[in-house]
Amino acid sequence: MQLIPRVLGIMSSNCYILRNEEEAVVIDPGGNPELIYPDIGRRKLLYIIDTHGHYDHIGGNNALKARYDTKLVVGKHDYTMLLNPQLNLSVMVDSPYISVAPDRLLEDGDSLPFDGGDLQIIHTPGHTVGSICIKTGDMLFAGDTLFYHSVGRTDLPTGSAEDLKASILQKLYVLPDETKVFTGHGEHTTIGEEKRNNDFVRM
Repeated sequence: MQLIPRVLGIMSSNCYILRNEEEAVVIDPGGNPELIYPDIGRRKLLYIIDTHGHYDHIGGNNALKARYDTKLVVGKHDYTMLLNPQLNLSVMVDSPYISVAPDRLLEDGDSLPFDGGDLQIIHTPGHTVGSICIKTGDMLFAGDTLFYHSVGRTDLPTGSAEDLKASILQKLYVLPDETKVFTGHGEHTTIGEEKRNNDFVRM
């Protein structure tokens, strides 16, 4: 399996393309979908996965759904964000955006088959009530839950600082220290690095 990172959209959000010879998955297509198309090529796009419902992570949903026969999936508690420009914050950039409806709503413990393994869904409320992380092998795609030496904002609709801290402590910091964390913005990190040096959430 190959991982291709892209920085997309007006908020420089990290998008990740997972692919093998025949299939692909896109995580958080925040904008500029035309930059993703070559990474997919002739592969079957199995899923578009939104880690949460904010505009800077869903802005490419509609274009990708229109171009490919694929499934859009999101945490079940962020469903309404995709359809509400106030909640997905697109009104704040004067570009109200309504995503196509998701094909499946994800819950904690769900898995999506890919590349002979599973993409494991971890529900991590805090940045938004429906935020999810995706784990496969030694990689974790953390959306805006956990950053390099930082964490996601909790002062936006459905955010909760208490929930975010609990999600990180109880669901992410229990993962092996060597787990690579691919964040929604900025540089990637590891679970061990954050346990040692993240002043926002200490063990």
